[in-house]
Amino acid sequence: MNIQIGDTVRFLSEKLEGKVTSIAGRTTVNVFVPEYGFEIPATLDDLVVIHTDIARTPSAGSRQPSAAAPIPVEPADQMLLAVVPDNYANLAASRFELFLVNDTRQTSLYSAAFRQDGKYTGIAAGNCAPGTAVSLGQCSLKEIADRVHAVRVQAIFFEKGATTPRPAIEAEIRISAPALCRAGAYAGNRWFPSVALLRPLEKKQGIILEDINEQELQQAVAEKRRVDTPAPAPKNPTPNVVEVDLHATALLETTAGMAPHDILEYQLDIFRRTMEEYKLRHGQKIVFIHGKGEGVLRQRILWELETKYKRHRHQDASFKQYGFGATLVVIR
Repeated sequence: MNIQIGDTVRFLSEKLEGKVTSIAGRTTVNVFVPEYGFEIPATLDDLVVIHTDIARTPSAGSRQPSAAAPIPVEPADQMLLAVVPDNYANLAASRFELFLVNDTRQTSLYSAAFRQDGKYTGIAAGNCAPGTAVSLGQCSLKEIADRVHAVRVQAIFFEKGATTPRPAIEAEIRISAPALCRAGAYAGNRWFPSVALLRPLEKKQGIILEDINEQELQQAVAEKRRVDTPAPAPKNPTPNVVEVDLHATALLETTAGMAPHDILEYQLDIFRRTMEEYKLRHGQKIVFIHGKGEGVLRQRILWELETKYKRHRHQDASFKQYGFGATLVVIR
């Protein structure tokens, strides 16, 4: 199947949709699933394309009109600020490149500056052609925390010949390091081969990447306490077999206020901590009970076993005892 970066796909085995963000191998791609806020590895056989922004080259022997042209993407008639991380898998260690995206039919003459404590530092200026993106610069999280409190963009528009005047733009978007570390803020798009955070510049109410509010801070503290607490003691149904129930109801007293991707990351953290604890005990058997559900937890566990822990053997656990809802790992 000819699947490319930027395609919107549907999983055949799960009730999920997402956008292809990168090619992981000959038969595997990474798909960003908005419902969970991060990428999921998937095999080509398990995906079907439901939308694409890319014009594909017809295969040999196919009948296509000789003058066929790609279907143009209609501009949304807006300017956007885009933030693109270079390491989405580890946002805390990533660098972030800022882009100005011109999704209009007119050329934009722009200037951009960083604001810190009421003082401005110019960073870029020039022309941005219709349907293109220009880089404004790149920053680390530390640089953003230390010297970038906001990005200010000013833009006017020009179109030769008959035209419809557009109002000039003067917008300021505040940026915070914690906001950039929220995986759920990023999504696949047609402008960049990877996920990006996109914010329109022409909203009446300024779109702001807010600092963490009091409620989010309390949730972060609660999450930190959960991470710092020891993993729940595994059950031992049979000798030499460790059983770890990864159901959210077994790990957490309540999931109130937690998004699906937060719950999933907590389950994966328990899985990783268990693997680290037993990774040197040769012959140890571990059963991870993940349930069937939509299969996302199982898929992520299998991906980590095939990449981070590939020297250990794994297979479906006893169907009689667990059905389709568990994976057996044998430590080597």
